[in-house]
Amino acid sequence: MPTSKHLVSATRPALFAAAALLVTTGCTAMESDGLDYEPEKKAVADAKALVRSRSSIILDATGLKATATNGAPHATPCEEVEHGYRIKHFWKIQGPSKPELSAALQRLKEELPKRGWKVYRFEQAKSKNRQMQLDVEETKLHHTVTIEEDFVPTGPDASKWEKQGRDGLLVALDSPCYVDPAYKTGDQ
Repeated sequence: MPTSKHLVSATRPALFAAAALLVTTGCTAMESDGLDYEPEKKAVADAKALVRSRSSIILDATGLKATATNGAPHATPCEEVEHGYRIKHFWKIQGPSKPELSAALQRLKEELPKRGWKVYRFEQAKSKNRQMQLDVEETKLHHTVTIEEDFVPTGPDASKWEKQGRDGLLVALDSPCYVDPAYKTGDQ
């Protein structure tokens, strides 16, 4: 969970949008469970804390004074690894204007490499709205993240649900696979 005094509860539309972001943008190399590395042993609670700290780095690097949805990190199985799991964290930065959010995404592209992240992609997303998207990986701990502009559509084709949203930056953070002998599929 991002550290901010201004955390608010995640809205249902924001969570659906984050899930849609992951589906429409494709998965990163870390998403595949055909692993080319040996998963580190780590308790689920410790991995969640680590992911929260990575989210905090991202929020701090935006330079924004903004609110962030309070989406909790959750564990999902690494299918081909016994007691294997990865942590996913979906959340949204919201509040500033569209130009401020676009500037923050550009700032992330420039600032995150200074903090140990490698930029893989910075281009229009393959989503319906074709807004800008940034894909990066933390080089030391191998967390991957997709950050995409999420601006409320205003056109005639926009649904009532879409028009009720708030402009922001969607963040979809994913850890590498870890192993915890106490983890069972279905544990969150």
